[in-house]
Amino acid sequence: MSESQRRNPPPPISEAQKKMMKFQMVYLLITFLMLIFISTPSIRLGIGNAANTVFAPLIGFNGAYPLLTIVSSGILIGLITSVPRYFFTDWIKMGEIQHRSRAFGKAIRAAYRNNERDKINRLSKMRTEVMMESQSVTMNTMKPLMILTIFTLLIFIWLDVFIYSLPYALITVPWYVGVNVASGEAWIIPDWIAIYMFASLTVGYFATMIIKYIDFKYRIEKLEHSEMGMN
Repeated sequence: MSESQRRNPPPPISEAQKKMMKFQMVYLLITFLMLIFISTPSIRLGIGNAANTVFAPLIGFNGAYPLLTIVSSGILIGLITSVPRYFFTDWIKMGEIQHRSRAFGKAIRAAYRNNERDKINRLSKMRTEVMMESQSVTMNTMKPLMILTIFTLLIFIWLDVFIYSLPYALITVPWYVGVNVASGEAWIIPDWIAIYMFASLTVGYFATMIIKYIDFKYRIEKLEHSEMGMN
């Protein structure tokens, strides 16, 4: 019998793994299409001009306050993405998975230190289960946000067209006077993208923390009231 025949057959792909692979393929396809839209000038310009009819009256400020336009775009994206992400995330399940992952990591490190081969083999088989459970929570969170990704892309493309259509390039920011917003003198990326990302991430983070505080406080109070009613 040859070596290849003596080898054990690979484990069958579970239904959860199939769903994860399908989700990853769809996500990669969407990402690929987004890169095409952003990198193709004719497509980017067409989408930006079309989106200008919607966003320019709202946060364009007639091109007079580009910094305010950039920050407003970041705030808008931060709120739009953080609120749905919070309510589509199973925070209890995520906490349980994080706790299990920490316990798993601690156990397997101890097994390696003590050279416990049998325990290492058992834990190695559990690794895939732990990873799939974590990826499943992430997948359930990301699924509804794919539609919002399209909206985020629209604002980003519009902002790109808006910035490069300004009759001037230098703007004043709180920390510096005469910043070329279309260049990347202070950053690896253009300054307007850095400002946009900072505003979006900051607002998204604090919005998530505030909603989580309010939501968990409500849940705890509701649980306490139900326990008092049972007593």
